[in-house]
Amino acid sequence: MDVSLCLGAHLFISKGLLKTIEEAHRLELCTFQFFSRNPRSLKDSKRPEKIKIPFDIFFLHSPYLLNLASPEEDIYNSSKRALLEDLIWGDSIGATGIVVHPGSHKGAGRERGLLRIIYALEEIINKSSTRCKIILENTSGSGTELGAEPEDFEFIIDNLKDGSRVGICIDTCHLFSAGFDIRTRGSIETTFNRWFSIIEPSYVILFHTNDSKGSLGSHLDRHMHIGEGEIGEEGFKNLLSFSLFRDKPLIIETPKEPPGSDERNLKKLKELSSDF
Repeated sequence: MDVSLCLGAHLFISKGLLKTIEEAHRLELCTFQFFSRNPRSLKDSKRPEKIKIPFDIFFLHSPYLLNLASPEEDIYNSSKRALLEDLIWGDSIGATGIVVHPGSHKGAGRERGLLRIIYALEEIINKSSTRCKIILENTSGSGTELGAEPEDFEFIIDNLKDGSRVGICIDTCHLFSAGFDIRTRGSIETTFNRWFSIIEPSYVILFHTNDSKGSLGSHLDRHMHIGEGEIGEEGFKNLLSFSLFRDKPLIIETPKEPPGSDERNLKKLKELSSDF
């Protein structure tokens, strides 16, 4: 593996954590990510066995239904409970952080939605004392989704009493589909300058490294194999020329089909980084 990259993949744990770890070793990963529970449910779920995970860096991903911005009290409370449980469990197995989509305000308005997120995070942080970080992921900005713009993260972090407990995950597909061009060195520099003049680069914990089925600004959250989407091989080669990108853990969430796709996507990233 290219020692300059920390490459990882989103893996499934349906066969247990031991099998997941075996797969991570087989793929020669530096890191990996898996769902903290059933991705389509906020209900209590049976945890995998608690074992020592022999990776210095690995991440959980919260379920898709979690919505810390929801104006609906039942969903809001279920989301807070699920994230608190997952954060504490993640800390107990040594996870670096849990990746969370900020949520959708469902028509209640941006500011109200962001305030709901802040109140939820404050409550969760106050009820836990973990090294496991809450890592907010940028979104494609579809509908009433929050987290497509750097100002959303600025507002959240600036209004938390303890911003050190949170971090940021930047997904390349979401970034591109939200309207931030990352295909050329010039456009990447413009995008990074925009984001990191608003939020400190130190808040970025990892990148989700996915190509995009949707065009620039389409707000379509559909991941593609590296080099086969609208960002393209040249886009990822240019991204990898930026130390801010290549020096962070890079986790693919690309399609699993056809068989062997993880290997091919990881190999492609290594090839594209070979000049740097």
